[in-house]
Amino acid sequence: MPASMGNAIHNSFEEICKTEISQELAIGTGWFEKIVKSTLDKHWENERDLFMEAPRHPRWKSELYQKALDGLAGSLKILFEKTIGEIMELSKVEASDWAETQSYILANEATLTSNCDKLMGRLDLLISIKRSGKPEEWIVADLKTGKPPVTQLSPKVSRQLRFYRDILKENEPDHPVVTAEGWYSANQTIHTAEGPSVIEEALEAWERMTPTQEPLLATPTQEACSFCEWKSWCPSWWVAKMDGEIPQGGMFTDEVVNLVRLDPESGAALFQRAPPSGKNGELSQSSHRFGAILKDGALEQMKKIMDYIGDDPIFLGSARVSGKVLHLGDWSEILSWSPLLGSVSK
Repeated sequence: MPASMGNAIHNSFEEICKTEISQELAIGTGWFEKIVKSTLDKHWENERDLFMEAPRHPRWKSELYQKALDGLAGSLKILFEKTIGEIMELSKVEASDWAETQSYILANEATLTSNCDKLMGRLDLLISIKRSGKPEEWIVADLKTGKPPVTQLSPKVSRQLRFYRDILKENEPDHPVVTAEGWYSANQTIHTAEGPSVIEEALEAWERMTPTQEPLLATPTQEACSFCEWKSWCPSWWVAKMDGEIPQGGMFTDEVVNLVRLDPESGAALFQRAPPSGKNGELSQSSHRFGAILKDGALEQMKKIMDYIGDDPIFLGSARVSGKVLHLGDWSEILSWSPLLGSVSK
């Protein structure tokens, strides 16, 4: 849901920045505010449709619409502050204000590609600022709809912004001063990314992504594995969890199991944990059994997988823990346990 809300804000911001205001539209008061709302309404509905079509998803939270509208308004207020030097209420924006603001925009949702064609990024906004008596400045702005930092940008976000900055500087040798900023719509704060170039590190990372016969060395940790979508193909995660390197507990869990029985009508299931035997994905038997309730998409996935999996092990992803019973629904994954230990070619 946060990703969908962020997409709705980003896409609306992009469309509004490219909207040319005619005299027919800019009539009376509140015309800009109406455009902002109607644009968000369209993208909000688009994101909702995509969200509901996804194979697994939680509940669509319609109550977050106002938060999205506030975030979009906050983003536009930052843009006004940076360009015409004033945080404007959207209801008071005049056609001349918006025309002046648009004159500062050099690029909006543009693709940046390095000269070697190995590196690429997607730029939210590039604006050119030239105040009276001051040299021109380019601002690489990345719109952020998540939680604002308390003090400074996280290393990951700082690296992302500097990556955009550095590709732009490489592509435009005659550039003026270039500043990379994160614009946080939630509280309308601006955080600057400062530091050395990251291009060399990015190229080193690109080189390490060359396909190999053997998988990359696994480095399982709680942080790395929590939201990894490759766990059903990675035996190292399961070994680390069973060895205690990754802590047990939490609201959600992932398991490798054998199905003991399933009631396809009620969705009540009994699973038996299949602990690792060795480091290469082999499994052994255990006496650890637990119950689960499957519904909606999870139940449909289980019914489909039962048709061909036989007695083979199953990966349960994002199961909600409630006492001794797990709950799996549209937000969960049910896949065959099939670790990849080498390159696969068709």
